[in-house]
Amino acid sequence: MAGNSFKQYLIIFISFSFIQSQNVLKTIPIIEELGCGNCHSGVNVSTILLNRAPDLSYAGLKYNEAFLFDYLKSPQKIRYNIGNSRMPNFGFSDDEALALTKYLMSRNILPDGISIQSKSIKSNNNGFDLIHQEYQCTACHTLNGVGQLKSTDLNTATVRLQNNWLYDLLLNPDLYVPKKSPMPKFFEEGDLNDEKNITKMIGFLSHISKDKMIELERELNKSKQKYPKISKKNGKNIFLSQNCQACHKMNGEENWFVSHNAPDLTAQKMKTKPIWLMNYLQSTPPIRPNGYFPGTGSRMPNYNLTKVEIEKIYTWLGKGNLKTKFKTISPFQSQKVKKLLNDHYSCLGCHQLNGKGGKIGPDLSNVGNRLTDGYIKMAIEMPHMVMPESIMPKIEIPQNLLPLVQSFLSNNKNNNNVKYANLISTPPYKIDNAYKANCAPCHGLKGDGFGFNASNLDVSPGNFTDGKKISLRSDNALYDTIYGGGRIMNKNHFMPPWGQKFDKKEIVEYVSKIRKFCECEPPDWSKN
Repeated sequence: MAGNSFKQYLIIFISFSFIQSQNVLKTIPIIEELGCGNCHSGVNVSTILLNRAPDLSYAGLKYNEAFLFDYLKSPQKIRYNIGNSRMPNFGFSDDEALALTKYLMSRNILPDGISIQSKSIKSNNNGFDLIHQEYQCTACHTLNGVGQLKSTDLNTATVRLQNNWLYDLLLNPDLYVPKKSPMPKFFEEGDLNDEKNITKMIGFLSHISKDKMIELERELNKSKQKYPKISKKNGKNIFLSQNCQACHKMNGEENWFVSHNAPDLTAQKMKTKPIWLMNYLQSTPPIRPNGYFPGTGSRMPNYNLTKVEIEKIYTWLGKGNLKTKFKTISPFQSQKVKKLLNDHYSCLGCHQLNGKGGKIGPDLSNVGNRLTDGYIKMAIEMPHMVMPESIMPKIEIPQNLLPLVQSFLSNNKNNNNVKYANLISTPPYKIDNAYKANCAPCHGLKGDGFGFNASNLDVSPGNFTDGKKISLRSDNALYDTIYGGGRIMNKNHFMPPWGQKFDKKEIVEYVSKIRKFCECEPPDWSKN
């Protein structure tokens, strides 16, 4: 029996490894245009999206602040000349959008050779014919109900763009628009008549958008009054946490993510159930509330995909056929598993279950709706193999209880209401060392026990900065706690055992890290 079980695992693992070993999924047009590979591994980075997404290095000189604040909360289609590419909705709250707006408005690094001159442009009501008739801008743009929407709607041009930047765009379009853009160069610098016409055109656009600007500025000012302490530093962290540089150029900033901040898509068909995946592509509810790499706060945004687009992406990802099927367990057995999860195993230190537990990994309340039985089985028994980037440790579950736990999760299909962590009250951070990746979610970046997950736990995580207490612990005691988990040291069972994830050398390094936090030595009796 044991031999057959081993063979089944081997076959599953080889199949899974084969899928992940395929370098990348073959890109199709919709994936290229949306730039899925700019965040997910297993897909090539888009070769066109980086040219379509605007350069944000000089966003503060280009955009109106009130527009940015509104747009970040609810992105709308603006440029109709970039195919199916679009700005997705990250679900930013008012305080998050305000912070990001402040950061973007602080960016003023123009490309070499470009300087924006301050111009005095007065609002006027007589520039329509100049735009529509003389320069025929409505051949590609719409304005006051006329024209063709091949590019942008000019009714909102000065809502989005600052007058001085728009002036320079009209004067020098080659400096800003892509080389293959049909935007012509109408005007010459130094020509007084051309400069007068540009000023008149922009003045007219400002006139027709005046009411909209007043509305947006009113909402922006309300938010500024409500959140007076929001800073551009908050916004910078949000910008970096959402991997915005995967699509947008931003000179002077170092990306938090080396290559990706989202799951490998090559084995998606083996992970998730078809119905769930179709629904997820439509609404993208949170799965990992504090980021794919916990602590980074990264989110899966909503692209507002059409039914046709969802079908294309679903077909592209493929459909797996895992044979593992768990049986439904009895109410008594379900209560037994709940008891084990609540009082014995460490799973709820990182995962929520019906409103209780941590928020590091996905909520377990509806895992049966999301994951296939085969993947549930592999994730519990071989987490390091099937989820190599996950911090999930392997939990030793007795063989007689393991099928009950797996079946319980498979049949756990309750509705949950997971929300992404607010990026102001729970500041995201870059993960650049092992401690931040594995320990900081609970024990905090400073080792003080105030990680983002600490408030979700019934017992506060250990405070490594408490030299008085830590100095009473031998290095062996600290090592054993990390290796075997809190339960074996009569501590809280939500502290997981890391012994099968970390090697001995790594655990020794963690012990040294704790000693640095506490600035203390182990007791004298333990040194010999």
